[in-house]
Amino acid sequence: MSRRTLLIADADTAATSHLTRLLDGLGLDAAVGRTVTEVLAHLENKDRRIDAMFIDLGSAELGGARVLTAVRDQYPDLPVVICASGGSKPEFVFAIRSRVVDWIDKPVTLPAVTEAIKRVAREARRSLPRPGMAGAGTPTPAPAPRTFVAEIARRVHDGSIALPEIPQVLEELRRTLSNLDVSPGEVLRVLEKDPAIAAQVVATANTAAYGGRGRIQDLRSAVARLGNRSIAGIAQAAALRGLFAFKLPAFRKVFQRMWSAHILTATLARELAGEVRDPDPEQVFMVCLMHNAGEQFLLRIMGEICQKQRELVVSMEEVLGGLREMHPAFGAALLKKWEMGPLFEQVARRHHESAYDAPEIDARTRAVLHLCNLADRLVSERGQGLYNDTLPGPDVDVSFDALGIPEARRPHFANRVLEIAADIAPMIG
Repeated sequence: MSRRTLLIADADTAATSHLTRLLDGLGLDAAVGRTVTEVLAHLENKDRRIDAMFIDLGSAELGGARVLTAVRDQYPDLPVVICASGGSKPEFVFAIRSRVVDWIDKPVTLPAVTEAIKRVAREARRSLPRPGMAGAGTPTPAPAPRTFVAEIARRVHDGSIALPEIPQVLEELRRTLSNLDVSPGEVLRVLEKDPAIAAQVVATANTAAYGGRGRIQDLRSAVARLGNRSIAGIAQAAALRGLFAFKLPAFRKVFQRMWSAHILTATLARELAGEVRDPDPEQVFMVCLMHNAGEQFLLRIMGEICQKQRELVVSMEEVLGGLREMHPAFGAALLKKWEMGPLFEQVARRHHESAYDAPEIDARTRAVLHLCNLADRLVSERGQGLYNDTLPGPDVDVSFDALGIPEARRPHFANRVLEIAADIAPMIG
């Protein structure tokens, strides 16, 4: 049987030679295209069928985005894997919309290429050989986003998928901080039980977002600088992040983008709360951080299902569709289980409603809803959100008006998004 052929679209000679050697070791042929013309010529060659394409989306010499657009126009069903060094938000969104199968980092490694080829085999519904095998099985058709999430909801309801427990350190920290007169030493004792969270607290204490001036090296100094309320929010963020780990590279990249958006939104909401003299800006930070917790939970479950059911084909576009549509209900259920209180549950459940004027919404909840919505939308408008389109909710000016923020101050907060993103980099990494 003839060997399958994969097209490498990359202007970097060293990178193409390395990938060619890896593919050859897996029993696959490689064709190389270093320009748009060469790439399309390989695809148009009737004597040599191209089964999939690896492309460096960030290659300036090749013009990766231009090549991928041309390929998608003429060959919409060709499986595509992105190979790139890093990647920006626009590249990530473009890749999702271009229905790429996977994204692997350069320099590529044999395990990463092997996993990408397995996903290509399932996506293409062809017998592209897996390493050590003559061919691949027939993949399971991908469910529609709503069907996929409905199945997750059914499994949660019948107990086969459990909502995660609240991290132990958060539960203990919450009990400790319920005493308003608790000493910094008691807070320190709790944090020292989790070295990862303790390290995150120290890193955050040095960020501009928390007024960091001078280098802090130890946890005791960080607790003294930040105070109990700020410590609670930082620890909560670190503990939440620790709940979510992903084996599939595509899911890891979505989570990284998601987490960055959540931290950025929560930090901006805290600044907005200070502007309107909210009675508890640190609580606003925590509510806003967790109001999209349903996204994190759904993404983790989707990733686990795709990892276990190796023949299941689900594109990132389908994953994002499910997250966008269904996360409020899941988030509210998770926060209810964690006994975070009615404010957290209400904001998680209702933040994508078109208006927050229902009579059962009290004044405090309504204000926090507008703070979260405003932060969400400003982050999205600056290209720092998870989704490319606008999610349901009141318009920016509606929330500005509801919070009483004068028009002269509004550009300041829109401009703060990218500044905050730079300030809080240690909380995101």
